[in-house]
Amino acid sequence: REQAMTRQRAMRLALAAALAATAASKPTAELTPSVVFHLQDPVDGLCLGPHGFAPCDTSALWIVGLAKGRQSLVPFLHPTLEASCLDTARVSGWFGARVRLGSCKAKNSLSWNIKTMPGGAMVTAEGGKQCVMRQWNFAATQPCEFGYTALKVVETTIHDRGFLLATGDGTCFDGARFKLCDPKDPKLYWGAAVRFDSPRAEGYVSLFKFIQLRTDPGQKCLVRESSKRVSRPVLGDCAHSGAKQWSLVDGQLSHDKGKSCLARDEKTGLAKLQPCKDGYTPMSWTMFDDRGYFDESSRRSARLAQELAGARARF
Repeated sequence: REQAMTRQRAMRLALAAALAATAASKPTAELTPSVVFHLQDPVDGLCLGPHGFAPCDTSALWIVGLAKGRQSLVPFLHPTLEASCLDTARVSGWFGARVRLGSCKAKNSLSWNIKTMPGGAMVTAEGGKQCVMRQWNFAATQPCEFGYTALKVVETTIHDRGFLLATGDGTCFDGARFKLCDPKDPKLYWGAAVRFDSPRAEGYVSLFKFIQLRTDPGQKCLVRESSKRVSRPVLGDCAHSGAKQWSLVDGQLSHDKGKSCLARDEKTGLAKLQPCKDGYTPMSWTMFDDRGYFDESSRRSARLAQELAGARARF
């Protein structure tokens, strides 16, 4: 049964990669939710993250991106300002190469694959020649004939349900303003997809409305309205340049590689984009369980966002 479930997950990842390829080759095509998943070591429960093996929190979630048939692994809404794809780098004294985040333009960042094996998933690079191997809590690659670390693909339900962009005070961002979080309100749910403008271009994430309303034909993405120092976010064409480069790191929902952050106007509840140094509203992506309650991982994310915002305010 375990092997059958692993094969099913791998098939769903392949389907998501194919859908992502369609979106990448046709920028105006409708976006589809990327499958969001952990790569977990079943021995101790730690997950492969951007900097090695660590607890399975939101920073260790991955999505698949494809550009002209070349596959990449991208951290879900959690890139660094300089890097946004899984890559490898040769390190003196290491056998093979160390796995880390790097530029999506790098040769090895678009050569990843996840293969189903009897003992678990095998993560490969360089066209299947190199395999991911855990060394302590570091991740490295070595020739596959020398072995690999079997990982478990643990999917989330984000691609089935969508997610909310929530603050710590119970309000959610709907694309224009902050309003009371209501798990039954379809206007509050978002999806995320990774796209590439070309096979060797930097990858970027777009946020789009997860549930398409009949009264609002045409898919809508979160778009920065203008390049002014302070501007309003709007819902617009997913092919718009302002629909690119969104991320949610350390509680900051930002645009254009962390230059502008989303903040709430406390008088009107309207949202605005302004330089991050001028402040931001701490947020986390949030899911509800089957009973309509915040799940525990979402609670932890919200608390962490608030704590980070408080620490920045003190210093």
